[in-house]
Amino acid sequence: MARTSSPTVGMIEQIAGAIATADGVEFEDDPTRFRRLALAALQPMARPTDTMVDAAHEAVSFDGAWAIRGRSDFRKAVRAMVRAALAEK
Repeated sequence: MARTSSPTVGMIEQIAGAIATADGVEFEDDPTRFRRLALAALQPMARPTDTMVDAAHEAVSFDGAWAIRGRSDFRKAVRAMVRAALAEK
């Protein structure tokens, strides 16, 4: 069962579901393992690279300054950071 973004589904659950899907198995086959892998995958995000921070700044800056005016701007910044990380592969 694929996990999707939802207010009732936490990030660990979303990542765990994505890992299970990428592995070609069901999340319910070994939820403890997939949650453990999700935690390991998420932990490095606590220390974003310079490229990720630059991408976030570019996504929500105005005249060179951070311009986060609400939740949607913060989400935009986080998405930019994740996209930058994915592009590093």
